[in-house]
Amino acid sequence: MLAAVLMAAPGWAQTTVTSSGREGPTTCVGEAEVDATNFPITALSTNSVTVTAREVTWSQVLAPLGDGQAPTNATITVRVYRAADGMGADNDPANGLVGTISSSSPTYAGGSATRSGLSQNTLYYVMLEAGPAGRDTQILGRRCFMTGGTYTMTVDPANGQTSGCFSISPRTPADVRNCLCGRGNNSPRVLGLFTDETQNQAVRNHNGCR
Repeated sequence: MLAAVLMAAPGWAQTTVTSSGREGPTTCVGEAEVDATNFPITALSTNSVTVTAREVTWSQVLAPLGDGQAPTNATITVRVYRAADGMGADNDPANGLVGTISSSSPTYAGGSATRSGLSQNTLYYVMLEAGPAGRDTQILGRRCFMTGGTYTMTVDPANGQTSGCFSISPRTPADVRNCLCGRGNNSPRVLGLFTDETQNQAVRNHNGCR
């Protein structure tokens, strides 16, 4: 059955679809999202992600620490990590630092942060963290995402046959979903999964398509 899907029938052609990327639980690998509502991804491309970090206060950082001497300060960072190995993946020269708070400067106001240097069609997560001096790092927000990119697939425009996302290489579940996100966003419309745009949108919503 799989071989039948992968073999291009006479008249079929190779074409590319472009995905703008995906976000949300379907892109998570080994890590769940944290406070996603207050840590939105506002832009996503083949090599960068932009998020909006929420306000972080000194009292919020101190609250879970319990008894003992309070730290002198806490760094606030926004950093991207590869889902495959948990290693830092962006090229931010400040290692994600967006602010430092303390008793005398008790509020990080939040704001937009862009992290670049990412690879296309790759799973990542972006973290909002507080690092109290001498204490464990606190995870304040985590968003999972997959960068966009292009896929070469097989379609038959003459007959409207559109099962091409299962002929891409690599054909991982994540890549198939990413390819499906590109379907319906391209011309000709034969690339759409369904003639009913409501159904196409339901597929995109299910896969977390941007």
